[in-house]
Amino acid sequence: MTDKPKSGSWRKTALRLLLALCVLVSSLEVLSRIFLPDPYVPSHIRTSDQRRVPTGEILQFVRKALAESRMDVPRGRLLAGSEFRLWYDRPSWDYFDDDGCVTVRINSLGFRDEEFPASKPDGEYRVLAVGDSFTFGLGVQGEDTWPQQLEGMLADVRGGSVEVINAGFAAGSHYPPGYVGWIGQHGLALDPDVVVIGLCLNDLGDPPIPMLWYDKVEVDPWLGGASAFLKWVQTAVAQRHAERAPVDIEQYVDEAQQRAVTGAVLSIREDLDGKGIRLIVAIFPMLSRLEDYPYQRIHDAVAELCDAKEIEHLDLLDRFRGLDEYTLWVHPTDQHPNHVGQRLIAEGIRDYLKSHPR
Repeated sequence: MTDKPKSGSWRKTALRLLLALCVLVSSLEVLSRIFLPDPYVPSHIRTSDQRRVPTGEILQFVRKALAESRMDVPRGRLLAGSEFRLWYDRPSWDYFDDDGCVTVRINSLGFRDEEFPASKPDGEYRVLAVGDSFTFGLGVQGEDTWPQQLEGMLADVRGGSVEVINAGFAAGSHYPPGYVGWIGQHGLALDPDVVVIGLCLNDLGDPPIPMLWYDKVEVDPWLGGASAFLKWVQTAVAQRHAERAPVDIEQYVDEAQQRAVTGAVLSIREDLDGKGIRLIVAIFPMLSRLEDYPYQRIHDAVAELCDAKEIEHLDLLDRFRGLDEYTLWVHPTDQHPNHVGQRLIAEGIRDYLKSHPR
């Protein structure tokens, strides 16, 4: 006759399993608190007098609002001779200094550029690059901005003297309707051979197309946030869902805004045509979901408008399509193009100028 198991045997097994589970959960919690990184601190501007300004306020910070009557011609609206640093929390790229910063220097003419003569020297090929934070080079060193990289590339191609002026933010604005007056007065006085307007998709929508295709993930943490491990799991699941969510393109299709931008570009072209200066609109993609890019319709709409108005343009999307956007960002908290993304922009414009000489 088989002996029946003792009544306490299953209780001991259950207790062992419960203890093992407690050890596992405790270990995961301890390891999570030790090894999971802290959330990133937002980037900011560090001034020489130790002030800290949110990066989102950079346009207001760097521009110099002067009355046109008092403003030397030509010059940019950035505060001439100023210098500051942009700080990021635990950046990945080698171009950041040991403090996690990039340095921004504004030259004596009010541009984020090396010093150059306002009057174009004989024989120089001069390009004026007008744009917003992509052109200014938010989050990269000066030599890594696409205008500076393009200057070296064109010098290799053309030989002789080449100057590409970085006029990112130099008009005191971040989109084409704000460029018109500055280009008409100051841009023309710089006597460029070509003006390139860097057009970002967030110039075209209302609401603007966001840099990141999903809202920042916020969760109501389980257990009131007492467990770092559970909060990490919950956030990871929520972020994965957000990254795969469909994008509502219709909310960004703003025909009135597109017409305003087109009208501004036409006004600029009229001013430039009078001086025999070439105008090119370079369309920049958002560095978001490049493998299944959701904003193609916006690119197509811009191209159709430019074609209808005979505005010379190039679309840089194909340079980026299919790439891993995370390798192109300045920082996980900043989706502006890093040194690699800036190089891709410069290469695209160089190749266009080579294949479309004038």
